[in-house]
Amino acid sequence: MTRVVVTGIGIISSIGNNLQETYKSLIEKRSGISNIEILDTRHKGDFLVGEVKLSHEQLIEIANVNPNLPWTRTALLGVIAAKQAIDDSEINNKKNIALVSASTVGGMDRSELYYKDFLGEANHKDFIDSHHAGNSTEMIADQCGIDGLITTISTACSSSLNSIMFGARLIKNGITKSAIVGGTDALSKFTINGFNTLMILDKELCRPMDNSRMGLNLGEGAAYLVLEEMESAISSGKNIYAEVSGYANSNDAHHQTASSENGEGPFLAMKGALDCANLNPMDIDYINVHGTGTDNNDLTEGRALLRLFGENIPPFSSTKAYTGHTLGASGVIESVISILALKNKFIPPNINFNKPIEEIGISPVSKLMKLDNFDHVLTNSFGFGGNDSSVIFSAISNNDFTDSTKNKSNKLKPAYIVGLASASPQNTLQCDTFLEEILETNDRFLQIQHPNYRDFINPKLLRRMSKIVRMGIVSASLAMKDANIENPDAILTGTGMGCQEDTEKFLNSLIDNNEELLTPTSFIQSTHNTVGGSIALGIQNHNYNLTYVHRTFSFESALLDSLQLLNENNAKNILLGGFDEITEESWLIKTKINHYKSKPENNLEVYESDQIGSQAGEGSSFFVVSNEKTKNTYAKVLGVEMFFKPNNQTLIEDKISNFLLSHSITIRDIDLVILGYNGDKEFDRIYSDLQDGLFSNIAIAHYKHLCGEYDTSSAFATWLAAKIIKENKIPSTLLRKGNNKGAIRNVLIYNHFRNINHSLILLSN
Repeated sequence: MTRVVVTGIGIISSIGNNLQETYKSLIEKRSGISNIEILDTRHKGDFLVGEVKLSHEQLIEIANVNPNLPWTRTALLGVIAAKQAIDDSEINNKKNIALVSASTVGGMDRSELYYKDFLGEANHKDFIDSHHAGNSTEMIADQCGIDGLITTISTACSSSLNSIMFGARLIKNGITKSAIVGGTDALSKFTINGFNTLMILDKELCRPMDNSRMGLNLGEGAAYLVLEEMESAISSGKNIYAEVSGYANSNDAHHQTASSENGEGPFLAMKGALDCANLNPMDIDYINVHGTGTDNNDLTEGRALLRLFGENIPPFSSTKAYTGHTLGASGVIESVISILALKNKFIPPNINFNKPIEEIGISPVSKLMKLDNFDHVLTNSFGFGGNDSSVIFSAISNNDFTDSTKNKSNKLKPAYIVGLASASPQNTLQCDTFLEEILETNDRFLQIQHPNYRDFINPKLLRRMSKIVRMGIVSASLAMKDANIENPDAILTGTGMGCQEDTEKFLNSLIDNNEELLTPTSFIQSTHNTVGGSIALGIQNHNYNLTYVHRTFSFESALLDSLQLLNENNAKNILLGGFDEITEESWLIKTKINHYKSKPENNLEVYESDQIGSQAGEGSSFFVVSNEKTKNTYAKVLGVEMFFKPNNQTLIEDKISNFLLSHSITIRDIDLVILGYNGDKEFDRIYSDLQDGLFSNIAIAHYKHLCGEYDTSSAFATWLAAKIIKENKIPSTLLRKGNNKGAIRNVLIYNHFRNINHSLILLSN
């Protein structure tokens, strides 16, 4: 397939505000770990961190952005690094460039500052929407003029390594010719106190891979890489840093935070990356290990190294003693360090190392080391939920290039929905009939119909399990049962906000108790990939496991990744899901910015409502998608597309028409369009214009009166479309225009979030 190379790099962290400063710190063995100065926390004297010693105002000045916008520290760090990468790659035309970013904390640095205000008078309401993990990605896209596919990944500390992998695969599958990939995370009281509850913070300088290690030092920063087709980069005379030659993701499936004793997940990730690159273990010249400095992580990663490499472990080191553990940004920051090592033929030392870990007896490189031959470097990132990833970067020269397979079009092979289940505000989870009885409510928001969770989950586990995890596990279990599979080849999930209930619990406790008397459970479950990790843990699934967290692109991104995996023949059956929950506090906060209606509303009359905003809801819909038809096949997924901030209605219509044409379908071939009307008249006009124009001769269905508005509601719409196609029947409560006669062959789902994020999903019989 097409080969992918790195042509641009941008980075900011505690050891440098750019690539040159970073390199100088590495070769001079200068750590960025120090006392807390910028973050306003009661723990300023308690812990050491890798802090970027720049104030909010200084970051705004360096980023050269409008200071009046609601900037978070996460977004500012990201803009600075992304702009550097774009300039370094000398990109002039940013049209159709993809942006794949990663973050774990999102805008938490502003949320924890203003959260109580959000619940009250909301004097700082401009920052409410910046809490979302996808906000920093959108700010980067806006500031850098990127209008191609954008999405956000959050798989805890492996997030940005997964963004590199996904970006490379977008290029290999012909979805885009270039991608900006990376991640950004800022220090926050939320994460410092969260990791402190786990008792894995070291009050002294961290000592990765050392026998005396006591924990990690947190850090912050951002880094981005520009990825391009090798053929295009060479023909345009680009400076090429390295080739992205191999990558893999696996799940440890052992514990929500701790890694397994034998390092199964890390072992599978490293082995998978080698297989992807068609390399042997002996070909690796250096490993930048995850090496956090915690007792459990370093021991199990060392055991995984011994399993894979035996007694011939290549030179390895952890660079977290330089930067601190930068959470979701760590994978890409350490990838930049790995690429610098590859290009300059040196190995950065594992500073603060004195004595090997007693149980395994292996030692990292502790002094600056030069290599004459340096061809391949492996970098590791492992995160909560057992999410483990490895990427290999390889040196190339122009003479190394041979004609690769020409890049394909962006038409991926279709996939088949062979199992499904949906937990929703309707009786959809364990009901034999298809929406024959619609539940009517007069409430502020719609909540799911709860099953008897004890029928699906061990009662001992239920006690600490939040609602979103419960409904995710149940709907996933029923989808797999429907498809008659026990262990899928991959688990791909989308969620806009993840475990809101747990995030709110920890955040409120942190503020109310002045960063004291905190417990770890809600912090652990606040990570976006909790549901995907919990499903893997429950069924002992060690396969590919990613979570996408970009507002109304979340489920669509997971669906696109599913189509890519099937297109690559790297999976046969994939468990795919989209889920979000509503809470009292999240509903209240969103009413302050007119996203949600503030008064009770009859859900069946919501489209005629004069209230500002939409009626909030929640749900969890899961599917098993396969590259083969079965007797249970519901529908064929032909494609999915996302587009960001179209300028006008004409552009929206053009995007829809071109999407259909790319699948050899015209508007006349569509039998039903499912539109995301939500009762917000300001934005429903976009649907109305299409209904009266482009879709004027097509049957129209609405669905959010059944489930409410939430980031992954398009997953529920997909469940509806698949059921409609299989049963060849449109429930009367959905149908708004047209009739329910004739064969239903092609169904188009169109949804948008406040005219910012627009998505299309095309299903066929």
